[in-house]
Amino acid sequence: MVDKLRLAVEPCDRETLPSYFSRMAAINGTDTAGFALDLGFSFKRILEQDELAVAAFAARSGLTQDQLSTLLSWTGERIGDVRMRYRGEVFISRALRSPTVRGCPHCLREQAEGQTYPLRHMTISGAWQCRGADLCIRHHHPLVPLWTYSRPLERYNIGARLAEILPDIAARRFDSELIEPSAYDRWLDHRLFQGNDDTWLATQPLFAAMTFCGLLGAALLNKQGEESEDRKAKSLGFVVASQGPDAIREELGRLTLAEDGGDAVTRGELAPIFKTFDRLYRHDDAFDGFRDIVRAHVLEIWPIAAGEEILGQIMVERRLHSLTSASKETGIGTAVLNDFLTEAGAFSSDDARSDARKTFNAREFQALLDEIPTLVGRIAMRRAIGATLAELKSLEADDVLVPRTKVRTIKSPWRVRDGLALLEELELQAIPIDEDTPGWDTIQLVHKRLGVSVGRVINEIRDGNLGVGKRRDVFGDHGFVVQIAEVERLTKHGPQGAKSTTIGNEISAAAFARSIGVREKGAFLALIEGGHTPATEISHPVMKRPQWRMTSSDITAFHETFTTPTVMAEESGMHRNTILAALAAGDVHAFQPDGVNVGPIYLRDEVEAILRNLVI
Repeated sequence: MVDKLRLAVEPCDRETLPSYFSRMAAINGTDTAGFALDLGFSFKRILEQDELAVAAFAARSGLTQDQLSTLLSWTGERIGDVRMRYRGEVFISRALRSPTVRGCPHCLREQAEGQTYPLRHMTISGAWQCRGADLCIRHHHPLVPLWTYSRPLERYNIGARLAEILPDIAARRFDSELIEPSAYDRWLDHRLFQGNDDTWLATQPLFAAMTFCGLLGAALLNKQGEESEDRKAKSLGFVVASQGPDAIREELGRLTLAEDGGDAVTRGELAPIFKTFDRLYRHDDAFDGFRDIVRAHVLEIWPIAAGEEILGQIMVERRLHSLTSASKETGIGTAVLNDFLTEAGAFSSDDARSDARKTFNAREFQALLDEIPTLVGRIAMRRAIGATLAELKSLEADDVLVPRTKVRTIKSPWRVRDGLALLEELELQAIPIDEDTPGWDTIQLVHKRLGVSVGRVINEIRDGNLGVGKRRDVFGDHGFVVQIAEVERLTKHGPQGAKSTTIGNEISAAAFARSIGVREKGAFLALIEGGHTPATEISHPVMKRPQWRMTSSDITAFHETFTTPTVMAEESGMHRNTILAALAAGDVHAFQPDGVNVGPIYLRDEVEAILRNLVI
């Protein structure tokens, strides 16, 4: 059994191992180096917390295991090259080990006063070495630099160092103005001493928590145009961070708020936070909680591309676009994109943000961005469908072909596929006609000659009420012809503009489909023939051909179960593109029974919640 030293003292509250070792040396009438050698090891082994040396010292000093554990916890124990375990928390070594030793002169003076041998009573508190602490809670005195030595053997020779400054301590030369402890000061002291925390920060590692308090507070002070003084920064940051994620996100919102009320899309005030999280502590998972909060905030306001890394996380898909980023990806100018997106509901008409800060939901409007580069101008559209300028204007005027946008400044509003679909539809019904066959003329000329709209002529063709021919060797729309006499006959059934698609209280299924925006050939017919919506097949009284027709009750039944973007736009007053974007974002798809395409028809039950949110 190892003999206990005859002269020994108990460790003081919060005392460190080097401080206690120095006091034991003083009590036994020697210095730290000599005391260590007398015990059979070097002082360096004590500083390095050599297990055998520390155990031997503890035994000779009569320390219990609890006393030794407490000494080491206030000193900090290495758990790797750059980490230490301190008061049950993991800290980086730099946060506890500094060439400069700080302390409270009031505490040291109290310990020395009235003592014959003051060095036997003066201690260094482990709380003083924590980077986040800068005030003595008991005396309200700032922690001041006591000495600075780069070599640990000199720095932690506590007795020798205290002997050097003892006269200045007694003469109050280290004293400065007292400071009222902040909530941050009391929180940190309580967590170090008691290990308790009644704030949200209890869920976070201490080193990360105190670091983030300082970073957030400094950023808020800078935003307010104030000098970023360390104590004030930590105090302000703690007031926010201690309340939890919602409070933190609210202040992050203030930090990224631009002067015009929009969101800043550069790091700005967040730059120091990013530097700390992304570089200094990039691989330190202690910061993950705060890192996640900051990342979630910037992902809501910054246009970050898929594949880009943000605070250690690779973006799988883009969440936001700006006009600038969308322009780079599509090759379309920002002015044109702005017109399209404003019309689609991405921006308000009075949105004056710069292109880089004008952001929108990337997923909601991706279909629009994909489509814009495929749109063509009037000349290209005419060439694609073989139409004269007058023919294209008539098709547009009667909504047979509808431009993708109504914005007049956009010079390329046409979807070629719409025109080609019209040609294909008419081709399927057309019979070959020679150039010199009498009694036939182009739809546009019949319109001019008889005053019948192009839209009505095409609807009559679609409904089977009017035959259509196709002149050989004439490409496109200009090659389709109708019999003048047949058109004249149809016009005599009623006044100009009367709909021959109605018979009694019924309407042709094709006409109803067009009225709700379903124009794809065969799409609505597939819905009917699949038994998903009611209709009746009859023999047309004029053309003597079979035709599906719908009564008012059939139409009501359809609307009770289904809806379309055209109907939703009419019911809600919102732009069709805004509705489509919201449906895409909500992962709501068009109804496709057994994979069959029935056009842009949606189940009403699936879209109602999304529409309600849009209206709100």
